[in-house]
Amino acid sequence: MPQVHKPYAIFAALALSTLAASPAVTAAAQSENAFSAYNETSTAIVDTGPYQEIISALSVPERGRTLVAYDVARAQALPFFQQYVNYLSGIDVETLNRDEQLAFWLNTRNILLVQGLAEERRVSGFKRKRGTPDAPGAFWTEKRITVSGVPLSLQDIEQDILFAGWDDPNIIFGLYQAIEGGPALPRQPFSGANVKTQLAEAGRRFVTLPRNLRVRGNKVRISTYFDWYAELAYGGDETSMRAHLATLVQPDQSDVVSSDGTLSRRNLSTSFEQYRTRQAGSGSGSSGSSFARGAGS
Repeated sequence: MPQVHKPYAIFAALALSTLAASPAVTAAAQSENAFSAYNETSTAIVDTGPYQEIISALSVPERGRTLVAYDVARAQALPFFQQYVNYLSGIDVETLNRDEQLAFWLNTRNILLVQGLAEERRVSGFKRKRGTPDAPGAFWTEKRITVSGVPLSLQDIEQDILFAGWDDPNIIFGLYQAIEGGPALPRQPFSGANVKTQLAEAGRRFVTLPRNLRVRGNKVRISTYFDWYAELAYGGDETSMRAHLATLVQPDQSDVVSSDGTLSRRNLSTSFEQYRTRQAGSGSGSSGSSFARGAGS
């Protein structure tokens, strides 16, 4: 049972955190969006210490998942979320190199989701609040951060920045959804030095679960999570999707997955994923908290 603590130290230091000095912007990305400029020689690094402190303090690792105690987050951590989001909103993104930018947007998007859920008084009806990538709900389209003067929602970051700026379908594995059938919340933040490797590893872990991808003989069954992001990640092309998934499975399964096998779907589990806390038993003589699994609709 983890101890939930308030990360005072990291946020006291946060006020002093700054990006390392970096040269002027020297290059621009191929994509046409407000954040397409970058600095290919920059060594600046965004401080991810608060991300790791927050997630470690408020979550429990279980069977490869990171389950957040949202009730504790709501009661104790909202000011800390806001301090870190304020820091992120002040980052001059165009001074970063491309890998550091990718890590920045993935971490920012995920911490904004956790913060938004922590601010919710009730998580019932999450499926409706979230919607899907092609029909996002109000929760996903609410503006949650302003970076370089541009107000952004979760949907904006996904669609107009991440998928518009990087031709990397592994991005789908870095997008925490807070549902049982989606990718797990990264307990360790993405880093510019390792982001491509981290995304690929997240993909390999995701497809090892039979509910996400299963190969039996000449039959391939995948989660409809891949359909959620089919347009953004694969341009709506099933052949491209299968080719990508084939790179993540065992070598003896790659041909079946890429083209030879009959493809079917398994419905995505959209049950809200969290840990709920409860008071210790009255006979224990303790007023501490313990963790109990709980899901909302």
